Amino acid sequence: MRSITFDVTRSGGFHPTVHGLHATESAPARKSILHFNVLDDGTMVMLAHIHGDPGRTCQLIEQNPGVIEYSVSDEGDGTGLMYLHSRLPDQMRGIIRPLDEHEVFFESIEYVSEDEIRMTMIGETNEILQRALAEIPDEIDITVERIGAYSAGTNDLSGLLTDRQREILEIAMELGYYENPRRTTHSEIAKRVGIDASTVSEHMRKIEARAFDFLA
Repeated sequence: MRSITFDVTRSGGFHPTVHGLHATESAPARKSILHFNVLDDGTMVMLAHIHGDPGRTCQLIEQNPGVIEYSVSDEGDGTGLMYLHSRLPDQMRGIIRPLDEHEVFFESIEYVSEDEIRMTMIGETNEILQRALAEIPDEIDITVERIGAYSAGTNDLSGLLTDRQREILEIAMELGYYENPRRTTHSEIAKRVGIDASTVSEHMRKIEARAFDFLA
């Protein structure tokens, strides 16, 4: 497997919420996206690490008309987790289009500034990665930072989770487990996965413990 890390720059930014999070020095900053998924209805869900005032984060999110639901946790140390379910902006759709047309996936997405994100994409060969990059619209500037062999588990939370834990996390986010108020239960997640609720509870405990270890 091969990986390519590249910076994507777009004047005008990538998402209204991201604009707000980077608009001022006092605004909260997004450290990284821990989990990102596009649902069948074309909307997106993400779980991100933030630091800064969680109240200010909520204010900025609520100013974005594309947001469907969200939840922000405050860990009491100036950091927290943000769950966001929103409509997928056209510019983001252009960036993730390679996932639909090529055998690649994004391992990590990190916001550098309001107009710049850093992404790591994984594929079988350099040629596959290059074809996927070519699908990104011309109006989005790309600067390749690194291309080489893929080392699993070094860049994002997903590398710290088992396949079953990743499956449970995706279903939990889809059903609204991290929303406020919470829209699903361990029992409902268990029905989707095909295991008992106590096993889901244990998996969720491990997922959250590894997420905060990752953020430490």
